[in-house]
Amino acid sequence: MENPFFSVRFRGYDRAQVDRAVARIRTATDAGAPPHPDSLTNLGFQLTMRGYDTGEVDEYFAEVARSLRGS
Repeated sequence: MENPFFSVRFRGYDRAQVDRAVARIRTATDAGAPPHPDSLTNLGFQLTMRGYDTGEVDEYFAEVARSLRGS
């Protein structure tokens, strides 16, 4: 799993929350216990000033979920 790069926007998802979620997924996957794909939808990130682009983040987690499903 590659490290994602997300654009920073005037309003977007809280960067620390997103970074922690990405790290948790990576750690779990590396340990052989990846998260269930359905757990990667509606993660409930807070919106904040100078946050990550919401569309990019949503697409990243959707792609990870698709990858975990094998499709």
